[in-house]
Amino acid sequence: MSPSRRPARPGRSGPSVARRAGIAGACAVVTMVAAPASASAAPRGVFPRATTTPRAVMLAWFRPSGAGVTATRVERRDLSSSRPRWRTAVTVRTTTVRIRGLRAGSRYRFRLRFRSDGRAFGKAGPSVLVRARGRTPEVVTGLRAAADGTAVALDWGAAKDATGYRVERVDVLTGAVERLGGSAKARSLRDVPPVRLAGRWLRYRVVATDGGAEARPSAPVEARAAGSPGYATYWALGDSYAAGTGLGQPYDDQACSRSGRMWAALIPRDLVPLPQFIACSGAKTENVRLSRSGGVAQIAGIGGTQLDRVEQGLRARPGPTLITLSIGGNDARFVPQFTRCVTGDCTTDRDVETALIRGAVRRDLDATFAQIRAVAPGADVLVAGYPRLFDEGPVPLDPVFAATLTQAERRLANVWATQVDEEVAAAARAQGLHPVTDQVLAAFVGHGAGGPAPWINPVEVLDPGTPIGLVPQLPATASIHPTVEGNQAYADVVTAALRAFGSRVQVR
Repeated sequence: MSPSRRPARPGRSGPSVARRAGIAGACAVVTMVAAPASASAAPRGVFPRATTTPRAVMLAWFRPSGAGVTATRVERRDLSSSRPRWRTAVTVRTTTVRIRGLRAGSRYRFRLRFRSDGRAFGKAGPSVLVRARGRTPEVVTGLRAAADGTAVALDWGAAKDATGYRVERVDVLTGAVERLGGSAKARSLRDVPPVRLAGRWLRYRVVATDGGAEARPSAPVEARAAGSPGYATYWALGDSYAAGTGLGQPYDDQACSRSGRMWAALIPRDLVPLPQFIACSGAKTENVRLSRSGGVAQIAGIGGTQLDRVEQGLRARPGPTLITLSIGGNDARFVPQFTRCVTGDCTTDRDVETALIRGAVRRDLDATFAQIRAVAPGADVLVAGYPRLFDEGPVPLDPVFAATLTQAERRLANVWATQVDEEVAAAARAQGLHPVTDQVLAAFVGHGAGGPAPWINPVEVLDPGTPIGLVPQLPATASIHPTVEGNQAYADVVTAALRAFGSRVQVR
């Protein structure tokens, strides 16, 4: 072939422009411009412009000058294929075309060939690289968690336009986020938390994906990994039944009738550190709640409400935390109701007291437990509740009870205690706390005040041991509160609950 008959070499501008084209993004509008040449020659340049049509690309070009172009072949190469080859995508007579059905997140190259006057298609021009974006999926709904031995089993509903799902695990205590694998089509996952997360509360959420497009994370669910976290702090909150008031004078804290021999102090040290003693006789739910959220400090000058003090303590010493408490009895007016039973007939108050317990007391419990969860979201919180107070035999062995309390009144007082426990348990579960009210009720069966083996003190008129300078209370502070044996029973219940609690995954 003579030099004059050699085909013209492509201009240097074509390949360099193609390289500059790069990834055009989601849906690209690509304009392919050719310099004057015969219709069968390759186009000389590619100039992309991007739009946002999901899973599609718009290609637009000018026809080469010269002989009339009768058709344009658009060729596509799928770079995500195991064997990427150039294939014909479409043949058109127009200068624009939309290529649909691209896989979100995949990369493709597109190029053109022209034909004129029945001739074969000419050489291909330089290609443009496009990465297809997807549609933004809907947010995942219906995420559920269940305990499966030492694993957390997750499942969720399908999200529209999702081609995959990504699961994220968040350590509630530290806020650290981990992705559990990549995006997958499955709508379930079984996660076995690593040993470093033993006993930690974990928050799971799912993100629906479609290539590079992602939905907002789903509403989370929370589960506790099996094991003990090694508590850094233990906070003993609540009222007189948590304060050890029944152990009698002298108290370690006279203002709160609080004893250092309270049941929280009897839980073995291999499970918990020595507690921060905050429980106080006479405490209501308002004395637990945060001051900024309607709480009222029970005693001036001690650092605010019980939760105020917990919040301050957790800032100073963050880490795995245990909280135990009993609360609600004073909201239910246990003391004035018991006084009314002793001095008159309290059975006429049956419906009024029940309405109070099921209504206002429950609402206050919900508000209080929600605040505990908010202040210490990564803590283990066990709510103890109350025993049935009285033996229900025909004639109580305690002479004061025999003279002042009828069998009907003692039974009714026990009904009210059980009702409070029911509301405490329901509120605790609703707010993600762990009630042990049933276990306390069961432990004290046969040990009510006035029975043959009481773990609850009778009414005591004198308050022996009151320090000099303090006026003894009448009746004695220990009246109708757990004895030494009763406090040990509480400690045994909570100890067993903690061991069982840590032996398997918990879900809230």
